[in-house]
Amino acid sequence: MFEVLSWSYRFIYTALTAGFALSCWMAYSKNIRTCRYISPLLNLILIILNFSLIAYYYEPLDYTALYIGVGLASAYMLSRLVLAKLSIGCNCLMYDIVYNMLQTGLIILYRLSPEYGLRQACFAAAGMLGFFAAFIFMKRFQIEYKHLSLLGGLILALLLITQIWGIEINGSKNWINLYFTNVQPSEFIKLIFVFFLACLLSQELSTRRFVGIAASILAVICFFVLQRDIGSAFLFFAVYLVMLFTKDIKGYYTAISAGAAIGGAFISYFAFSYIRSRVLAWINPWKYTSGKSYQITQSLFAVATGGLIGTGLFLGDPKFIPAVHTDFIFSALCEETGILNGISLLAMYALISIIGMDISSKCSNPIYSSAAFGLTSLTAIQTLVIICGVLNIIPITGITLPFVSYGGSSLLSQFINVGILCCINTMAEKTD
Repeated sequence: MFEVLSWSYRFIYTALTAGFALSCWMAYSKNIRTCRYISPLLNLILIILNFSLIAYYYEPLDYTALYIGVGLASAYMLSRLVLAKLSIGCNCLMYDIVYNMLQTGLIILYRLSPEYGLRQACFAAAGMLGFFAAFIFMKRFQIEYKHLSLLGGLILALLLITQIWGIEINGSKNWINLYFTNVQPSEFIKLIFVFFLACLLSQELSTRRFVGIAASILAVICFFVLQRDIGSAFLFFAVYLVMLFTKDIKGYYTAISAGAAIGGAFISYFAFSYIRSRVLAWINPWKYTSGKSYQITQSLFAVATGGLIGTGLFLGDPKFIPAVHTDFIFSALCEETGILNGISLLAMYALISIIGMDISSKCSNPIYSSAAFGLTSLTAIQTLVIICGVLNIIPITGITLPFVSYGGSSLLSQFINVGILCCINTMAEKTD
C-alpha cells in the first residue's frame, strides 16, 4: 500500500515544488502580490504532506515525524509573522525560499535516518534563533572600517583554536568538541571573513593594500590546507576572488590572484596525496569504482535511477552512497524525488542569489554593499561547487549544500548569513 502511495505522490510533490518555484519567481520578477501569498501556503502544504507520508511509512505510525512536521509548520508561520513586522522589502520571500530548502533537507534526512532528521530539526530551531539574533545585532551595531583589527583577530583566534585543539572527523581536522556537540569553526569564520574583506575593499585598492589582502587570504588558506579542509580553502579563495573583482577596475590584481591560485593548485596536486586521489577519481571515475571513485559513481547511479520524477520516498537506495547525508544529499534528492525537483531547488538557489545581488546593488554603505555581495556569493559558489561535485563536473570538495545537508554549524551559519542579508536589505530600503 505504501509503495503505491509513495509512487503516486511523486507527481503531486513535483507539481507543488514547481509551483512554489514559479510563484517565488513571479513574486520577485513581476511583483505579483498574489504570488507572495501562494508561496507560504505551498510551503505549509509541502511540510504537512511530506511528514505525513514519512509518518505513515513506519509501523506503528511515527508520531515523531508528525510532531516535527507540526513544529516546523508552526515555527514557520510564527517566525514569518515576526519577520514581516521587523522588516520591509523582499525579506519574507527570501525566508520562504530558505524554509523550503530547509524542509526539503529535513524530509530527505529523516528518510535516511530518523536520528538525522530529529537532530537537524533541533539545529533548525537554533538556526532560526540565529537568523533573528543576526538581524537584530546588525540593526543595533554598525560594522565600520575601524573594526578591521577586531575582525582579523577573531579570524586568527578561531583558526588557531581549531589548529591546536581541533579534532579530526572524516579526514579533516576542522572540528572543535564542546562535549555536547561538535562545532566547525570554519562555518563562522567565513562570515567574519566576508566582513573583513568588505572593510579592506571599502578603501581605495592600491598595490600596498592588495598585498595585504593577498597575504591575509594566503594565511587563511594555509591553515585550511594544514587541516586538510580543501573545500573551505577553495570556497574562501573563490569568495575573495569575486569580491576583489568587483573593486578591481583594471583587473590586474584579480588576474594575479587567479594565476597564483592555478599555480598553487598545481603544486598541491603533487604535494598532497589526498588531493591527487580526488583529482584522479574525478578524471576517470569508472576506473576506480570499488575504491576512490566509489562515492562519485554511486552518486551518478542514484541521479540516473531517479529519472525526471524519482522513485518515490523510501523506494530508492540512497544509503549506498557514503556520506549521503552531508556531501551527497542532492543525489539522494534526485533519486527519490527526481531531477525535476532538483532543478526546482536549483532555481531557488538562483533566485536567492539574484535577490542578494540586488540588495548589494541598492545599498549605499560601501562596506555593507560589499558584504552583501560576498555573503550572496558564498551561498551561490558553495551551491555550485557541491552540485558540480556530485555530478562529477569538478572534483569532490567535501562542502555541504546550503540549508539542505546535515550539519548544525553549517545550518546555523547559513541562517545567520540570510539574517544579515535581510537586515542590510531593510536598512537599504529605509535609506531609499
